Amino acid sequence: MTFTSRPKKSPTVQRLQQAGLSLSLALLLTACGSGSGTNDGAANPDVNPEPPTVEPGDKPQALGGKKALIVTIDGLSYDALQQARQAGQHPALKNLTIAPAQTGGYTSTPSEQRTLPLPGWASLITGVWADQHGLRGVGQEPVQLKSPTLVALASEPTPAALAVSTADYRTLWGPDLQEGRIIEAANCTDSDSCVSEQTQKYLQEGKSLILAQIQAPARAASQTGLGSPQYQEAVQESLASLDKLLALIERRKQADASEDWLLILTSSYGMDEFGSATGSQFNRNKTSFIATNKTLASLPAIDGQVTSSTDMNTLAAVIDIAPTVLSHLGVQGEQYAFRGSPLQAQTRIRNLSFNKPADKNMVDLNWVLDGDASQEIQIMRDGKLIATLPAGSTQYSDPLPVSENAQVYSLSYSVKTGQAASTLQAEAGYQPPPKLADTLRDGLRSYYTFSAQPFTDSKGGSSLQPASPGVPAGELLAADFLDPTQPQGGLRLLGSKADANGNRGYRLALSRELLGTGGAQKLTIGFWFRTPDNCHGYGASIMANKNYDSGNNPGFALGLFNANGCDIRFNTGYGGGRNESQGYNITPDQWAYVAVVIDKSKGIMRGHVFDTKKGAQFGSVALEARTIAALGGTGTSELGLNEDVTGQYYKRWGRSDINMDFGELAIWDRDLSTDELTSIYESRKPLSSLQP
Repeated sequence: MTFTSRPKKSPTVQRLQQAGLSLSLALLLTACGSGSGTNDGAANPDVNPEPPTVEPGDKPQALGGKKALIVTIDGLSYDALQQARQAGQHPALKNLTIAPAQTGGYTSTPSEQRTLPLPGWASLITGVWADQHGLRGVGQEPVQLKSPTLVALASEPTPAALAVSTADYRTLWGPDLQEGRIIEAANCTDSDSCVSEQTQKYLQEGKSLILAQIQAPARAASQTGLGSPQYQEAVQESLASLDKLLALIERRKQADASEDWLLILTSSYGMDEFGSATGSQFNRNKTSFIATNKTLASLPAIDGQVTSSTDMNTLAAVIDIAPTVLSHLGVQGEQYAFRGSPLQAQTRIRNLSFNKPADKNMVDLNWVLDGDASQEIQIMRDGKLIATLPAGSTQYSDPLPVSENAQVYSLSYSVKTGQAASTLQAEAGYQPPPKLADTLRDGLRSYYTFSAQPFTDSKGGSSLQPASPGVPAGELLAADFLDPTQPQGGLRLLGSKADANGNRGYRLALSRELLGTGGAQKLTIGFWFRTPDNCHGYGASIMANKNYDSGNNPGFALGLFNANGCDIRFNTGYGGGRNESQGYNITPDQWAYVAVVIDKSKGIMRGHVFDTKKGAQFGSVALEARTIAALGGTGTSELGLNEDVTGQYYKRWGRSDINMDFGELAIWDRDLSTDELTSIYESRKPLSSLQP
């Protein structure tokens, strides 16, 4: 590469430079082309690059401080870079650390973008994927970013200079140019020599942040293929330009040892085996690289190989470059805005993603931690701390703000640990939860919140205690079927807790007859229920007012069996037979809402089970007159919980491993409608919220 002598400046220009040029004049003086041209076309014959205003031979200004140079060589493959270093022809590569890096977003997620030049460049300069910067490389997209660049996100003004040979790349910097965040921007359309010369000029002037882009290898690859002499020549020429840039950095460091330079060499997209940028998500197309003169603690897979089976999500990514550069310069803003994570940190947060469950008004965040995971995790929403999690945590569920109206929330989430961070934008649809039916207060005769022991029926219709004084008390649980933040609201009954006589479970004693003759003509019993996968063919008693050794015995029972998993059976017996409704399945270790409705006047029993995975299950069975007459069971007006009314069901069957959780037990002396019961399950609101 040759340089012409520096043209003599007029007194007018000298005065303008001394006073400080406006942006438009600065662009004019540094322009290297007409501004026209295509991304990967042949060199523009009308482009006559203006020589740099500072000669490479001039002594660089000693300024000191942190500085960064980003060089992207489009079309330089990871394999070609490795081969060039092994050949030892380029001094610039000798001391660089080189690792493969991912581009193209996370496959099969909203962040996925085509592995093309413009989306890749957008991710490089913004530190986010297409779900945030908006350029997926599909159709006729406007060449415009929806996310700020690293220059715009710097916490303080940073003298930045730009020289690119691809016109569309330069277009993306429009807002930064207009706002003066880039103090010089050479228009080097289709001229790599212009880029090289202007970048040398910026280096000699000591700009703090320099971005340079060369495209000759990409042009050669698309025209003649990766194995052609033309491609090899383009690679060699591009790396020769890099040699000159690093030589200038060394001269600057010799002039001022306090200057601390970070070099990042990369390519923002990958190519197939023929040298084409097809936009595909094959590993070869997704493979870029990060080559650097610094030791970056969380840069993985140094000198690693990429095959068709490589998990690309384990590699660094082009979105990590922007935060790495700002961290080096010491101008990383307090409000983190990058999806990528700074590679200097001892920990790397990668693959941050979100999911909005269809049945819940919350955002589920997931991420992966690499490296040091010994520090606590902070979760930020829209710049505010919302949670601090234990070290090593990799997931968090954030309830959406409560609203009366359906809407789409746009929320910015950041996950931080130590110096590592990652941010994403979550678009989450919100539907107001179904309201608890106001009519549920009507006819409510017994109600337990399980918030404290000893338990008290807020309606005064019953009492609840262990089956005998010697049975250990149950455990209080968080009411996570209603509100995950509530520390109490559930009762756990363990089959292993028995007295010396083998009595187990709890006993609900009604203050007046309910099921038997003379009791309510209509009634409903409802409660939240959960059990582990300990269902058995011989059955277990969830609730019963009879001896449940046989379903034919007189009385009422809810049984737990193992048909097609865990299933609940609604049973009534008259002594010589039964009327029973079956086929209600529940998911182990998940809360379900269970309700039985009995209408003696119509001779019908209706079962309801609402399960998170099995859905809503309804059924009914006709009750014979003799069955209705026998509903009182043993006649004690009592119901056993996790037992039958005798308290010795498990002793008789030699079992002690049946565990059950109960929440918000309620009894009405009327027949609740299916809609009323559905509102309990779908609203996830406690019945106590209806009390005056």
